[in-house]
Amino acid sequence: VANENRKNGAVIAILATQDKVDMEDAIRERIPETRNTKVICRSGNPIDLNDLEIISPHTARSIIVLPPDEEDPDAQVVKTVLAITNNPNRRAEPYHIVTQIQEQATLDVLKMVGQKDIVQPVITDDLIARVTAQTSRLSGLSVVYTELMNFGGDEIYFKEETALIGKTFSEVILAYEDSAVFGIRFANG
Repeated sequence: VANENRKNGAVIAILATQDKVDMEDAIRERIPETRNTKVICRSGNPIDLNDLEIISPHTARSIIVLPPDEEDPDAQVVKTVLAITNNPNRRAEPYHIVTQIQEQATLDVLKMVGQKDIVQPVITDDLIARVTAQTSRLSGLSVVYTELMNFGGDEIYFKEETALIGKTFSEVILAYEDSAVFGIRFANG
């Protein structure tokens, strides 16, 4: 659904240690119709440079690194991010990598590892605890979170606007007639 507004659709490449056919069957069972999104599954080790080349991370708009279901998943996430960011075939422009971690200490390691890139780790236990606490305190907040996170109706986009550089937020929110600006992301992330 997220790619319906893209003319040429999108390609999602999945690299995992599981069998390719099993991954395709599991995806088809949960999402029978992928519309204009093409899903490609490949079997391989995400920390092996040769296996990584199979999915061409150098052409990706964004990369999602999920932790494996094994002991010390944060270490595997760091190794995978290292394999991507320190690849001898890496592209010149920064990668945009989003990952899930369990320990706060892993944040500092990922900041060191991805200095040239945009690495956005999410501490899931912390995030879930915060969302649960806030939605239990504020009636209706869960509806707001659902609206922000689903792909129905309006969507959230990040757009670089050189014409707005140096303007205040109050000036920026009045710059569009058919959009609502609700935040600023600075060039340094």
